[in-house]
Amino acid sequence: MRRSAWRGGFGFALLSLAAVALCAALGMAVYNEVKDIRRADADNLLASFQQTIELKLKGGLGETGDLVAALEVDPSDEAWLPAAADALLARDEVVGVLYVVDDTMRYAFPESDFGNMVGRDLSQFTYVFTLAKYTDGFVVEGPVTLENGVESFVFVEPVDVDGAYHGEVAVALKADFVIEQLDLSLLEQGGYLYELWAVSPQDGRKDVIAVSDGGHDFSHAAKATFGMPSEWTLSVMPADGWVPGLWTAAIVAVATAISLLLVGLMFLGERTRRMERCVERAKRTDQETGMYNFDGFVEMLEKERLGPDSPLTLICATVDDFEETSIAMGRDARQEYLGKVLGEIDAAVRGNQVGARVGCGTFAVAIRGRVGKQVLVDTMRSLELALMWKVRAGDRKAFCRARSAAVYYPEDGDDLVALLERTIKLLDRDKPEGFGSNRRRRK
Repeated sequence: MRRSAWRGGFGFALLSLAAVALCAALGMAVYNEVKDIRRADADNLLASFQQTIELKLKGGLGETGDLVAALEVDPSDEAWLPAAADALLARDEVVGVLYVVDDTMRYAFPESDFGNMVGRDLSQFTYVFTLAKYTDGFVVEGPVTLENGVESFVFVEPVDVDGAYHGEVAVALKADFVIEQLDLSLLEQGGYLYELWAVSPQDGRKDVIAVSDGGHDFSHAAKATFGMPSEWTLSVMPADGWVPGLWTAAIVAVATAISLLLVGLMFLGERTRRMERCVERAKRTDQETGMYNFDGFVEMLEKERLGPDSPLTLICATVDDFEETSIAMGRDARQEYLGKVLGEIDAAVRGNQVGARVGCGTFAVAIRGRVGKQVLVDTMRSLELALMWKVRAGDRKAFCRARSAAVYYPEDGDDLVALLERTIKLLDRDKPEGFGSNRRRRK
């Protein structure tokens, strides 16, 4: 019984762990699905912002296009350049206008801030000028601090004449103005944190261009990378995390509730199953002795699918005047006797056997296999001695003898119920005069 209960408890624990693991896996799946959906939204937003930033930086923001186009038409005509530079510098966001021919700075406006740069070699300036020459493409660098102390973005575009590099035009704009034009604040309004940074073309360090308020770790953020031609990266992530705390708590709560519900249902199911087993066991068990009753005894034997290849030796024993003696001697004496019957039968009958109480004072023992005649006689005698009831209560004494009969299954009958009933009737009919006389085996 203890082993069965232990196995049942162990099985229930395994099922409970499986249910909890299943709900945890379900919760993680929901958590990851929410995270994937929000990351997909962030990726779509990134793609849109990346295109917008590239278009603005490479478009008209730097104001280099018109100057380059005019110089490529007639590079020898530079007389108009100071006036064009003054027109640009009249705008508050424009910091400077520079023109390089080959490797030498030809013009630097305003002269009050950058005049000392004229005539210098290209290698004396920021690496972005050299990068534009060798890539022969549009370059943006920033924010950098120029010689006049203003933090700016430098937009550089090569001037090609007859398909060959002739020089380059650079326009510097205030950093705050450029960052404002990128509309990164829209990301914060949409509930996202952001970080825009670039790899320095000169030494490969990370230069942060713009970042949302507060310090944050963007190692798990969604990222989009594009070339200007140095590598720029825009990182974004939801301000409340990929899975908000309240959503996480809700997922945990629902998964926990489901697991508790499953465990509770399994507990109720296991308890109901045990109760049903207990009820079924009680129907097949004699409550006073703990042995099988008649129906349980027959059911247990029939489950073994008995036949010619699995014979039984059945012994039935009855205690004379059991009911009358029980009434006379009282309930305690009866319970004391019946509580010892099972142990007495086990001690008296050797072999692979099972016992049952099939009547008030009548017991049956099924021994698997065919027991020889002499052994059977000795076994029956031992059983009678074991079941003999000698009781004393106060000044009252009682002595109840036991009688027995035996049959073979299927030799004496292949109907187990009829065979048992016939053997019991045989005991009721044959009541010997003396102790142990007329002991029979029904043939």
